[in-house]
Amino acid sequence: MPHPDIKRCPDCIIDSAGCCFVAGAIGASAYHFPKGLYNSPNGQRLAAGARAVRINAPRVGGSLAAFGVCLEAFRCAMLSARKTDDFWSYVLPWFAAGICVPVPLGRGPRAVAISALTSLSFSVLAYGLRFCIGRVDVASLFPPPSVDSGPMGRQGRIEKTETTARRA
Repeated sequence: MPHPDIKRCPDCIIDSAGCCFVAGAIGASAYHFPKGLYNSPNGQRLAAGARAVRINAPRVGGSLAAFGVCLEAFRCAMLSARKTDDFWSYVLPWFAAGICVPVPLGRGPRAVAISALTSLSFSVLAYGLRFCIGRVDVASLFPPPSVDSGPMGRQGRIEKTETTARRA
């Protein structure tokens, strides 16, 4: 029986492209808008910030979308080849995507190595956080509320207690 993630591989590649584009565009907007505000003359700051976002957000979003597509394509290939979802199925696609993204830009082998090692370190960090969060028992952090019957009792009827029996 194939791994459950293998069935959804074509769809997850497209989903990853969209999510990564949106994340890159939001991050680029948050970075380039203040940068455009700061690097413009008085009276044109708002327009310069908006122009910086309009120019840079699609570029950064597209770069991150390309990384996400490579990442999911390698992850799906690794899942279908190995049929297991473990540490290596999570980390090695990040490394491979880090190799593939800067190659078309022609930045050289040093940039490819730096990109691959950076993405590998991020993947190990993310996997470690995922592992640690998965080990935390959420139910122990938030105990269920105590059941206090109160004056209405468990069935919703007013039960006679010692104080109500004395009054009657």
